[in-house]
Amino acid sequence: MIRNIFLDAGYTLVYPKAHSWFYPTDFFDYCPQDLFLEIEKSEKYKELYLEGYKFLDENHLLKDENDECEVFAGFYKIILTAFPELEIGEDKIKKIAESIVFNYDKFNLYGDVKIMLDKWKSDDYKLGIISDTWPSLVGCFKNLGIYDYFDVFVMSCDYGVWKPHEKMYLSALGPLNARGEESVFIDDYIENLDGASKFSINPVQIARKGNSFSGEFNKSKEEKYPKFENLPEIDGYISNIS
Repeated sequence: MIRNIFLDAGYTLVYPKAHSWFYPTDFFDYCPQDLFLEIEKSEKYKELYLEGYKFLDENHLLKDENDECEVFAGFYKIILTAFPELEIGEDKIKKIAESIVFNYDKFNLYGDVKIMLDKWKSDDYKLGIISDTWPSLVGCFKNLGIYDYFDVFVMSCDYGVWKPHEKMYLSALGPLNARGEESVFIDDYIENLDGASKFSINPVQIARKGNSFSGEFNKSKEEKYPKFENLPEIDGYISNIS
C-alpha cells in the first residue's frame, strides 16, 4: 500500500516563465533579445554554458539565497562577459543574479497540481519534494501557495549532491520513517527514477506535454517505468498499487 508520494519540482509541478531555468524573467531588459538568442545557438555559447554549468555543479552546497546569488553571478560571468556585444558588465551581472534568485514569481504551476495536492492530502498521503534545485525554490513554492503541502522538502543544494545520489532519497525517507515499498517517486528523468528504485521506491515517469528538455536526456523510446502525462493519471495508477 502506498503511503508516501515524493515528487520532483521542475517539469513535474512547475515550469519556468522565462525562456530557460537559468535566466530570470526580466533578462532581456539587460541585453537585446534577438542578439542573445542568435548567440545562444553558437558553438562558443554552448561550450561556455557547459563550463558555467560545471561551475554551478562544483559550487552547489549552499546555505542560503545569498550563496545562490553569488554562484549564479559566477555562472553569468563565465558565459555572458565572453560576448562583449551584449554589453553585460559586473553591474548587470549582479542585477541578473539578484533577479534569478529573489524574484519568486519565476515559475508557472501546472493546472493539475493544486487539485492533486489537495486530493492527496485529504487521502492522508505524506508528500515530499526531491529536487535538484537552489535555496530560492522555497520562496517560489510559498509564492505559489504549495509549500505547506509537503511533509519533507529535500533540495540538492542542502547536500551538495544531485539526483541520483543516495542522499537525496534517504533524506526524504528518513524524516517520515518511510519504507521504499510504501512510496512512489514522480520525476521526468529516467536516471533519477533509477536512483529511487535502488531503495525500493516505486518509480513513475511524468512526461508533460511540451517538455522537450526531458526528451533530450531520455533518448530511449523504451518505457522503462510506468509513464504518464499528468498527475491525475498517476493518481489512478497509485490507487491500483497493492
